[in-house]
Amino acid sequence: MTEESLEKLYRIIRVAIFAIPILVVAVGLYLVLFPIDTYSFYPDNPKLSKFDILKNTDANQLSFGVFPLRDYRYINLSMDLKKNEKANCQNARPEITLTKTYQAFLYPAADSIATEDELRSFLFDGNQTKYPNGSLLHLKPTNEVFLISHGKKILFPGPEILQGFGYSFDDLTDVQQSDIDEFPDSDQKVYLWTMAHPDGTIFQSFPSHSLYLIFNGKKYPIASKDILTSVWPENYAIPVSDLEADNNLPCDSKNGTGGISCRFDASKLSGIGGYYLFSVNFPANCQVEDVHPGNTRISFSSQRTFSTVKDSLRTIAASALNRYFYKQ
Repeated sequence: MTEESLEKLYRIIRVAIFAIPILVVAVGLYLVLFPIDTYSFYPDNPKLSKFDILKNTDANQLSFGVFPLRDYRYINLSMDLKKNEKANCQNARPEITLTKTYQAFLYPAADSIATEDELRSFLFDGNQTKYPNGSLLHLKPTNEVFLISHGKKILFPGPEILQGFGYSFDDLTDVQQSDIDEFPDSDQKVYLWTMAHPDGTIFQSFPSHSLYLIFNGKKYPIASKDILTSVWPENYAIPVSDLEADNNLPCDSKNGTGGISCRFDASKLSGIGGYYLFSVNFPANCQVEDVHPGNTRISFSSQRTFSTVKDSLRTIAASALNRYFYKQ
């Protein structure tokens, strides 16, 4: 190799050495400003899966959902069907819809709560204090916020989760350390994104304005606002959309040859909530018992706009302030 060739190779290597870290930083910055959130289902490795796929034989339907960390513009769904599927299911073209709600609001409805005594038994189940289940208690010296359920406290790790689940800072009740000490820790000590709203949560659905109380995997309609106000004068409710067909967004594109591919524009979703529920309805010639989903992937991506950059920077700033300043 000539001296000229060696010098040229040296220049290439030097450029590469400097370019690689710059490229890494650029890609990292791009993902921070325009984040992508991905959830996967692995049928052969449930421990790595971030969601479960449920079969409803009566509706001939698959359903599954996730709660992303923030709002996104575009949602992509891909699902493989195992190769041993029957031909009629491999070639089926299912109807795929997306609904935005809250996981707990999907619980089956129970009998209506019609009296104050009945409502009090729910709101103070396992709770001998003056703060009913569902209360948001704010400890001002540390700026910590706890939710009360079954007479036990659950800590919010940051404002992002509190707001993401529909709670409002206007609903906080300021308390002293002695008040917090009345409540033992819940089995789930910290409120996580993977949780459904705990027992004691009250939803108000729109446009019907109906009130519901969550308890033991069911949602109980509350007969009137007056009953709730009488038992809990400082009550609050998390807004959510009524579960109506108008709130279901159909898939923009799909195929039925060995799998499913879908894209949704989240700006067209009218529902209130942070839980994205996917429903895959198969035609009659393909029974859901014969469907065996393979690897499934749900990805959320942001729109490439200046508004997205501002939201990303605002989220980073809020997280930093909460973790390094407010808790000091």
